[in-house]
Amino acid sequence: MDLVALADFNLVARHGGFGKAARATGRPKATLSRRVGELESSLGLRLFERGARDLKLTEEGRALFERTARLLSELDDTASAIASGGHTPKGKLRISAPALFSQSAMGKIAAGFSLKYPEVRLEVTTEDRPVDMIEEGYDLVIRVNPDPDINLVGRAFLRDRLVVVASPNLSRPTGALAAPGVARGAGER
Repeated sequence: MDLVALADFNLVARHGGFGKAARATGRPKATLSRRVGELESSLGLRLFERGARDLKLTEEGRALFERTARLLSELDDTASAIASGGHTPKGKLRISAPALFSQSAMGKIAAGFSLKYPEVRLEVTTEDRPVDMIEEGYDLVIRVNPDPDINLVGRAFLRDRLVVVASPNLSRPTGALAAPGVARGAGER
């Protein structure tokens, strides 16, 4: 079925005539008439009773109009929403974040997000344990050095460097007690 012809049929049915539909949309009356005629031919039935001065839907035409008008309207709405970049996000966003990150940065991030997307309800859980994102129903999980998971998509958004710091008076371990990751000071070997 030709969707353009179906849309033109709905246009004519909604306005109650070819002339009215043509004036309302700025489309040629002949084009609308031709498309509706093509639709009637492809379906093998009459959709309109054409009189000298009026146009009335047939029983089949009324049934087709009632069943397709809402669907075509939804298609138009969907196309408009996609063309305009979608709709405003809304709903609930569940996030799990480590305690230190939550204390130092999550409040500011969540506040900014809430201002930008007021229809999204944030639920932030602070925990350091590994979570099963899918099983526990989280939309976003923030973790430090997470184990790779082929079922999830991840991205690093912060980098950190760990540094071991101690008082200069603290004696360095020697021999078997020496930690292999501890660098010797300048001049020591």
